[in-house]
Amino acid sequence: MQLLSIEEAARMLGYTTKGLRKIIDRSRAKANGAHTSGPTIRFFQTSKGAPIKFKSEWIEEFVERHTIEPEAAPSIRKKQHKKEKQVPAYGLDPQFFDV
Repeated sequence: MQLLSIEEAARMLGYTTKGLRKIIDRSRAKANGAHTSGPTIRFFQTSKGAPIKFKSEWIEEFVERHTIEPEAAPSIRKKQHKKEKQVPAYGLDPQFFDV
């Protein structure tokens, strides 16, 4: 089993090392129970300060999770709201006013 370095993983994904580190930081925070938004990725690190490594399967899994396939998406239609009937103010008939 060959583990990839952060530089190799970033290159495979088309990210800069700095960009991938942001995703790693978010992933670590989420693993520690923090509420995060944005993509996360699996990684391996034996201890704090040790090199971060990835399995190629984890890189492929990341790509699959964040791939958008328009053909598979259900069609989305805008809701068409009917014009709401205006209620007369204070019991006055709106036909006598410019509404």
